[in-house]
Amino acid sequence: MNLLRPHESDLAVDGRKLHLLDWGGAGRTPLLLLHGFTGHAHAWDTLSIALQPHFHVYALDQRGHGDSDPADVYNPAVAFDDLSGVIDQLGLSALILIGLSMGGRNAIYFTAKRPDVVQKLVTVDIGPEISARAAAAPPGPPEPDTWESIEQAAQHLLRGNPYPGIHYYRWVVSHSLRQRPDGALVWKWHPSVKERRTQIDFDWWGALRSIPCPTLVLRGEHSHILDRDVAERMGKELPRGRFVEIPRAVHTLHEDNPDAVVATLKEFLL
Repeated sequence: MNLLRPHESDLAVDGRKLHLLDWGGAGRTPLLLLHGFTGHAHAWDTLSIALQPHFHVYALDQRGHGDSDPADVYNPAVAFDDLSGVIDQLGLSALILIGLSMGGRNAIYFTAKRPDVVQKLVTVDIGPEISARAAAAPPGPPEPDTWESIEQAAQHLLRGNPYPGIHYYRWVVSHSLRQRPDGALVWKWHPSVKERRTQIDFDWWGALRSIPCPTLVLRGEHSHILDRDVAERMGKELPRGRFVEIPRAVHTLHEDNPDAVVATLKEFLL
């Protein structure tokens, strides 16, 4: 079934609501999209539309993000439990897993632990090592605690990265904000995602070397998160790895240069 807009549903995993977008396509290979830190499932909408004719596309709001419930802990180990619950409830097998940044780390962890479930993996601008440049302050003025309008938030994002353009930012911000009881606009992600985020003791390079499925490593040409030498090493150490650098892109590659990302994904996945 082809849909004009995604079917939205809530799944319960360990008593926690996880919000899911289902773009339809029964009978096609399932493809699950995992957003980055402070992102949400709707940030994948334009990519989902491009891939939906070929796959049964799902996009998940991970815990504490979008319309999913917050939690006490945030790390790849608990994300594994969430993903296992969602995938098992949906009855998915031999799926394609695509993860950006935090979602990419979660996808690597999941695939290493359950390689039988994933037929192809795509990591988007993330790896076992984070660039030292990631700690640098973002360009532009500091972000306010609340927003006066969608336009104000969109213009702020544009100053930080002009590649997606103001029209895209206006659209995605309309899905990214919520209104507090006092009328102020704030990001949808729950404050706990920053307060309770933890690191785990995990051999990320070892995990990559254990992943048997074809894996595509994507990096933005101007990434401040994934250094090029790390991405190149990923492509070599993965048993069936391939590295592609996306030009005219920083971190959110599918937003920065959507044409190049869609073309690269189709070449790898189809």
